Amino acid sequence: MTSTAIDFTGVSEDATNLRDMMDGVLERVQAVFQSYNVNLPNRQYWTMGDPAIDCEQLVVSFVQMYLGTPGAQVGEPQRCHVPRSATLNISISRATPVVGPSGRPPSPEKIQIASETLAYDAWVLMESINLLDQWDETGYGIGVIATLEVGSPEGGFQTTTLTVTMAVP
Repeated sequence: MTSTAIDFTGVSEDATNLRDMMDGVLERVQAVFQSYNVNLPNRQYWTMGDPAIDCEQLVVSFVQMYLGTPGAQVGEPQRCHVPRSATLNISISRATPVVGPSGRPPSPEKIQIASETLAYDAWVLMESINLLDQWDETGYGIGVIATLEVGSPEGGFQTTTLTVTMAVP
């Protein structure tokens, strides 16, 4: 089933803030990886909700948005004019060695080589937070919250995920 094409002409510019942020996060992550000379998978996009991990890919996925600055107590009342914050997952999925057709496990060398790539991904993703808190020429924004983890191999892929909460510009 394909989605219905929706005409967005005439949509208020204010309604594009989240879309623009998602575009900007993807572009900033691409730029950081390029600056470190670390190749990214060819498939790169952003999405709302959890992505399918069916190939090597870079995905920025929307988790939630709330009223208040990053780290603000969500249970405390906020005025409507305060910043909105969004929590995003920035994930890089890479092929990982799997059990071969004969049932033999992958060699330790193959596992370590794949892990080296994941270590580069983890470092560079965490370094990307320096660009994710800069939304204009004046310098740093109001701050971010970031955690990073590498998941277990699953279906021939292993994913490094940076979870970041940041202000929606």
